[in-house]
Amino acid sequence: MMLSENIGRDSWCINVTGTAHVDPAISRFNELLCRKRDGRQLPLLLFGDTIPCIETLSGVCKRLHAAKNGSALILVTRKQLPKNIVPWDYLDIGVQDIVEWTNEEDMLAYVFSFAEREKMISEILCSSLIRKNLIGNSDVWRSFLRNIIEAALFSQGAILLQGESGTGKELISRLVHTLDNRPGKKDLIVVDCTTIVADLAGSELFGHEKGSYTNALQTRDGAFALANEGTLLLDEVGELPLGLQAELLRVIQEGTYKRVGSNTWKKTFFRLVCATNRNVRDMVTSSNFRQDLFYRISDFEFRVPSLRDRREDIPMIANHFLEEFYKKTEVPVFDEEVMGFLVQREYLGNVRELRQLVRRICLKHISHKKITIGEIPQQDRPDRRNKSHRDLCIFEETLRNALLSGASLRDLKNKTMDEAIRISLEISMGNKQIAARKLGVTLRAIQQFLKKYKLPANDK
Repeated sequence: MMLSENIGRDSWCINVTGTAHVDPAISRFNELLCRKRDGRQLPLLLFGDTIPCIETLSGVCKRLHAAKNGSALILVTRKQLPKNIVPWDYLDIGVQDIVEWTNEEDMLAYVFSFAEREKMISEILCSSLIRKNLIGNSDVWRSFLRNIIEAALFSQGAILLQGESGTGKELISRLVHTLDNRPGKKDLIVVDCTTIVADLAGSELFGHEKGSYTNALQTRDGAFALANEGTLLLDEVGELPLGLQAELLRVIQEGTYKRVGSNTWKKTFFRLVCATNRNVRDMVTSSNFRQDLFYRISDFEFRVPSLRDRREDIPMIANHFLEEFYKKTEVPVFDEEVMGFLVQREYLGNVRELRQLVRRICLKHISHKKITIGEIPQQDRPDRRNKSHRDLCIFEETLRNALLSGASLRDLKNKTMDEAIRISLEISMGNKQIAARKLGVTLRAIQQFLKKYKLPANDK
């Protein structure tokens, strides 16, 4: 495979055919891209008459991705994929898409449309809207937000958010509403399905006419009317009774409803966002949620990452809450032990629980530049009774499962060393010297680990 070691600033087309011959068509297309790109970040196009093998292309993808600061990689072929090629394998190693070459005009339109969409998404990802409200830089969180932004910007489809309590589902819903670009868009209406009383559910959602029941002293609009031309968020939609699910399905399908006590059909059109901490697919299987309604509310189905899925974001989130609680005074900093505790701790309530913990620590803090370990409230400190016994049981169980899976002693040793270094770097926030000191190893051991996995190294 011919691949330039130095991919220039104006190189967007790479020949991966395995020949030293410079294809004039590829060179000409690259020149076209350079003339018309107008400063836009373009995807890298990997041209190949034949599809390179996975192993070869995997290394190429890593180098190109780094050389072009994370540019998307698109494999362009002149022929249809052979039947023995599994395209999913190429997506797994970092290829964004595989397209067949038609002509220059079509390919130019495709590349610039792709670049424009990526630019819009990236600008929102870097905006204060995200930085101040949906905090985190981990790959899993950025990937999740990217998908949410794409669905909000380029579609009016219903969105289903599933995730644990405290992960930020309502914040995500508000982001979807904010990014919705419908002209004349109206308000976001939030309905907490856990508070809907069966006897009053009709009034809450559909509204009612004056005198339609006892104490109905005046006509009242329900959620469907209030959300017209806006967004309706059904929070904890998994708690809706089956009877109400059937009524909701009709409104979504037909876009019409009647107030309680009225014979007049009214129209409504809203973007629907549903959130729940339950697994709706499991509820469908157990007949606790209508299958037809599930498909109506989940044009886009997302799982909101829990805090344990993105522990590397905990320092940034904790520091954000610290600044929030010290708006009018000098903001202290967490010392290393306290931050290590925050990163390792389990949060059943996710970001909400982390916020409450930081608030309690701030309450205990005495005027000083650093928040120290003694200022962690007693009830929040780790239970150290029988800790060594519990840790040993967990360690034995992990070893047992690994051995039953066929791991050798060498495999176990290498994996344990790598995981120990990775975790030490994580809780030391990337500081190599602190990580080495925690492990009792030399700085060189940490540097070799980073080199082995081609991980970025900070200056510490």
